[in-house]
Amino acid sequence: MEASRIVVGMDNTAASAAALRWAVRHMREGGVVVAVSVCGLRTPTGDVDLFHTARLRMMHDTVTRMGSEGGVQVEESVLDGEPGPALVELAEEADSLVLGRHGYSRGGVTVLGSVIRHCLEHATCPVVVVPAHGGHAA
Repeated sequence: MEASRIVVGMDNTAASAAALRWAVRHMREGGVVVAVSVCGLRTPTGDVDLFHTARLRMMHDTVTRMGSEGGVQVEESVLDGEPGPALVELAEEADSLVLGRHGYSRGGVTVLGSVIRHCLEHATCPVVVVPAHGGHAA
């Protein structure tokens, strides 16, 4: 039987840290949580190493602060591309895709960002949206 797999979109915010905590807490023992940051930026010389290194360091710091959860493996990676489509593609074979919501609202209505909207519309697996304060997922 293949191990369970949850993909978590990371963007170095409290919302993505809450999404990662939610995913690890809800993963079965032996499962894998893939924490991924999608980097669409390049230096004027076209070099992505600086951005990848910085994003990996920030993601690793978040994972380290969170601590280990028995039997759950967390993989950290940085991909190039547009965040929405890249996350949807990576999550094609996943059990779920987990994203953090920053908590913006307008007139009492929650405003979802473009990445969340894209993932909700195009993902082939369940999408879990976790608020920044780490409360109940939607």
